[in-house]
Amino acid sequence: MNEIVEMVFQWHQGASLKQIRRSLGFQRNTVRKYVRLAQRVGVMRWEPFPDRSELATKLKSAQDKGMVRDTPKRALIALHREWIGSVIQKPHMTAKQVWRLFQEQTGMGVGYCTMKRYLRGEFKFGSPPTTVRMEVVSGSQAQVDFGHMGTMIDPATGKLRRVWAFVMTLSYSRHRFVRFVFGQDGPTWIDCHIRAFEFFQGVPATVVLDNLKSGVIKPDIYDPLLNRAYGELERHYGFVADPAKVREAKHKGKVERNMPVVRQQLLAGRTFRNVDEANERALRWCHEEIGMEIHGTTQRRPFEVFQKEEAACLKPLPAEAFERPLWKQCTVHPDHHIVFDRSYYSLPTRFIGQEVWARGGRQLVRIFLNEELIKTHERALVPGTWRTDESDYPPEKLAYLMAAPTYCRSRAAQIGPQTEALIRQILGDHAMRNLRKAQAILRLADKHGPAAMEPVAQRALVFGNFRYRSLKTMLEKGWLQPQEPPQFPLPLSPLGESFLRPPQYFGAPQEEVIS
Repeated sequence: MNEIVEMVFQWHQGASLKQIRRSLGFQRNTVRKYVRLAQRVGVMRWEPFPDRSELATKLKSAQDKGMVRDTPKRALIALHREWIGSVIQKPHMTAKQVWRLFQEQTGMGVGYCTMKRYLRGEFKFGSPPTTVRMEVVSGSQAQVDFGHMGTMIDPATGKLRRVWAFVMTLSYSRHRFVRFVFGQDGPTWIDCHIRAFEFFQGVPATVVLDNLKSGVIKPDIYDPLLNRAYGELERHYGFVADPAKVREAKHKGKVERNMPVVRQQLLAGRTFRNVDEANERALRWCHEEIGMEIHGTTQRRPFEVFQKEEAACLKPLPAEAFERPLWKQCTVHPDHHIVFDRSYYSLPTRFIGQEVWARGGRQLVRIFLNEELIKTHERALVPGTWRTDESDYPPEKLAYLMAAPTYCRSRAAQIGPQTEALIRQILGDHAMRNLRKAQAILRLADKHGPAAMEPVAQRALVFGNFRYRSLKTMLEKGWLQPQEPPQFPLPLSPLGESFLRPPQYFGAPQEEVIS
């Protein structure tokens, strides 16, 4: 359109068609076409030249109208204008589908291009949407995204796994960071951000992200709810997380466009030994290859623009390393504990049954209720560890919450001495912690009976195996059930009786004592 406006301007200044052809390189017929188009919208040589943007709008409108010519086929289509207007309102409708339905409805042999021109001229249906390019100042924005990249070998296991590319692109310079990972979970998401900031040696003011769960728990165009760990990362590095609108990839188009570029220029035709080798190659690619190519939009080299103009505008990295937390929503169980990272942490009685948030750091586990810190424990390093504060158990309230240890001991004594000894042994280590196990074992005894429970309890005491699963298996399989003596319903024959021997026959021979 700029060339057309320039063509019209030269004609307005008195240049001939031949001179315009030599100046701009267009054929005379093309120049004549647009000069006539300009005259049609009111451009005259003896009048002032109109505003360029206004003239461009008028020329575009006149050009679109000129494309729609009155033809016999168009006149036939126009007879069904009302029906076509109702059809294009239906969901998922396209110009080609309108053309198919029109042929089915009328039986007319109308060309697809004719129908498409009619729809565009009469209803603006199929016209490209009007867009506005959003450019930003240096250091003000980065865009991030994940994209599936096939499979790569995990060096830890030597097996093929699905792999994704994490890409962060600086919107001003188009300089980018690429890293291949095996998941999109929260720790991986945070680790990729940290590596990207270290790669750029700075932090952009804003990060535009997708609405994946690792970053955004509740998408909302006005009040998004960020993932707690990601929110901590945001505050530590001092950037503003700006989630894009759901299912609007064009809102972060600068990084979206990089996904096919990574597949085409970094991965296509190359084979990597494992994901580590691919990541090393990706860093060189970002600096030395794609970073030094002329960008199609900016017409500049991204890495050079980053070094000269954007690096100094990024926020400096914080002095302290980011403590990568683990957040989890937990329920306080009747035994006063929550399960967090496969270990157990106690809370006071008043919190039983409530939903709390636990934050695991390097050394401590902090537990929150409605954003208020209610308990702090030393973090367990080994799964299955119990972190119990004895003061969390009010003695006067335990009887109302669950069966007391005293009841479990008395109930076990009713079953038998071996079961009583087993329950005392289990509750002797930590009565409240192992109370649920004791209750479960007593339920097994009620189900299978004292006769089956007693030998199983005795065997557990002998071998020191107090695991609930082991006791349950022995009871269900009946491995220790007493065996009934064999029954002989029929009497033996004289021949069979002849083979019988008294019990003394099978005993050890007695030595004669010679006096």
